[in-house]
Amino acid sequence: MKSALQSILAVIVIAVIFTSCSGGGPKEARFIPKSSSAVIVLDPGAMQDKLTKGGISVDTLLSRVFKNDSIDTKDKEKINEFRTNAGMNWQSQFFFFLSQKGNPSTPEGGTTVMNLMAGLTDATKFEAWLKKQDDLNKKTVVKEKDYSYLVAEDNTIISWSEKNVIVTIYNFSQQPTYDTVTMQFKIPEKKNVEAEMKEQVKVYYTQAKDASMAGVKEFTGMFKEKADGYAFTSSNSSLSALSMLPVSLPKVEELLKDNYSASTLSFEDGKIIAKSTTYTNPLVSNILKEYAGPTVNLSMIERYPSDKINGIVLASFNPEIFGGFLKQLEVEGLVNGMMEKTGFSVQDLYKSLKGEIAVIVSDLGSSQPEPQERNDEKEMTVKKPMGKMILNAPVGDKASFTKLMDKATELGYFNKEGNNYKSGDLMKAFGIFMVADDKNFVIASDSLTYTQYMSGNNKAVINTETLNRFKGKSTVIYFDIANTIGGFYNNGGDYNQSMKTAKETFKDIIGTSDNFDGKSIKGVFEVRMQNEKQNSLVTLTSLITDIAVDMRVAARRQKEMEEKMFPGGFPAIIRTN
Repeated sequence: MKSALQSILAVIVIAVIFTSCSGGGPKEARFIPKSSSAVIVLDPGAMQDKLTKGGISVDTLLSRVFKNDSIDTKDKEKINEFRTNAGMNWQSQFFFFLSQKGNPSTPEGGTTVMNLMAGLTDATKFEAWLKKQDDLNKKTVVKEKDYSYLVAEDNTIISWSEKNVIVTIYNFSQQPTYDTVTMQFKIPEKKNVEAEMKEQVKVYYTQAKDASMAGVKEFTGMFKEKADGYAFTSSNSSLSALSMLPVSLPKVEELLKDNYSASTLSFEDGKIIAKSTTYTNPLVSNILKEYAGPTVNLSMIERYPSDKINGIVLASFNPEIFGGFLKQLEVEGLVNGMMEKTGFSVQDLYKSLKGEIAVIVSDLGSSQPEPQERNDEKEMTVKKPMGKMILNAPVGDKASFTKLMDKATELGYFNKEGNNYKSGDLMKAFGIFMVADDKNFVIASDSLTYTQYMSGNNKAVINTETLNRFKGKSTVIYFDIANTIGGFYNNGGDYNQSMKTAKETFKDIIGTSDNFDGKSIKGVFEVRMQNEKQNSLVTLTSLITDIAVDMRVAARRQKEMEEKMFPGGFPAIIRTN
């Protein structure tokens, strides 16, 4: 992306966080295709009071990011020019929407289209600003009935109407094919995507309401809750990939169609909270009702042998739900027929486990001491462990589990010792320690951690308030940000200040999800800050500016190094490859 487009994207991101707007309905939804796989909306107006109370403004931000040398002054002037003289409406919401077509990993190829949409107060002024940019002033502005556009690069187009501007990045990619006759890979001919890109942009300005997000009640409905930001995902974008399946499966389209997830984002004192609601179509809803799952089993983490837990994942589900989906797809008999020679059925696969999974990671840190910290010869050759880990999946139907494990042992993946199964040679070669019996299937980082965990004589050090948040949930995620950064932070590198500030900014993350309630699945994702009294958005500004400063310093250091290596500029062979 050239400098003008970098300015557009950089300033829009800054403006999203640091400008005010009047909270209106998402009238821009009519520009967003219903087929979009994801939409992110940020509402600067909802955040303005929080920033003002914290003494934060755009000028404050820029003064932190830019210093007083000539390069910084020039960049700062460009941003200020864009802020004040480009016809942008800094009092409107910002939208990022993404869509995908086809499959990039196939010879036919696939397309990913990314769009960033903002508001305009003066389209004429915006066009004049574009024409003043060095890398855009020779580009042709095309006038259509409802909008104008300018092709900025081979895969990038800027379009605008009287009230909105959309930056579209159109990425097409495909994989080479292997010719078995010549025994060579055939590189696909480079495709000219400009015509497709223009047609895609035309859709935004001309599509009917029913073809846009304005016609999706789950999308428009999420704006009823006041928040600082919104996110929406849809399963409909996956429908275009069904044609690439080797066989046509009944009801796949019915299962995938019209499943939505709507989320809100709020910056509160000491924490960032995201609340999600997942809406499923009638067919999926009926399956979720019939195979309702249990809640997480906390005893699986309470006996973990460490007081330095970095992360936890807990999940519970009814294994029969996999059979429910296979029956709806009308392929259970087909799958069983394909597995007949193995000696077990698809039911054996999903019945073998109980439907409870726990993953706990702790004591993460640098794997080897720094050279100046090594005291003896042994430390110079033996790596310190990266950390400790347990994955525990209790056994469900014992007969099914034994049948599967015996088959895996026969194939050499496991060794059987009495009634226990242990890591085979291949797993040992990869450092995987595994033990399974008729009650638990356990993978551990090492034998000592396994022994201590299974003894039940230890007790994990987990905040009681956090444990209470886990109760009654179907899925739980926990991540201790501060301790994890502390384990790897070594006071060095290009992003030293950013890492230090991040450790002082974040505390941990807690994510939970409920079971299906008959209408939807609700979840909460919370990022907790070290400063519990300050608004989290204000707290984040220090980290954002430190990252921006470190990025600029790193880029400048890289440029200086390149100039020393190639005083006359990069040789032509490097520039063109």
